[in-house]
Amino acid sequence: MPLSDILCCSSEDLESMISNNDPYSIGSWYHSKGIGSIELSQLAEFLHIGSYSDIHEGFDLVGEPLPDGPWPETIPGELINKIRSISNEEIASVVSKWRSIEEFGGYASEESLQGYLADLREFLKTNTGSFYLVNSP
Repeated sequence: MPLSDILCCSSEDLESMISNNDPYSIGSWYHSKGIGSIELSQLAEFLHIGSYSDIHEGFDLVGEPLPDGPWPETIPGELINKIRSISNEEIASVVSKWRSIEEFGGYASEESLQGYLADLREFLKTNTGSFYLVNSP
């Protein structure tokens, strides 16, 4: 099951994704390597999109999540738009701060986070539809 992966699909397909035994067969997926709403909200704050609290509140549960997951959440549009348009220079300048957050525990390298953001930028640019952060236990 997905763990903080980003799904692009229509809102009509989201419910079938939640109950599907093979969720990766529906929509387009970006495998987020466990980077969830906390890490993305902190990134948004470093990118001066808004405060951590304001951005984190924008990750809203969607539909009727199953008790054991997955749990899809909306991703704030401001964050999607910023990552879609982020330059390589902005990526390089933000990852040194971002990698130091407690949630990464010192294990995330600048190189891996730069790759994550560059790949996510391309995923967001090449897919159209709604984007959801999907979590499972």
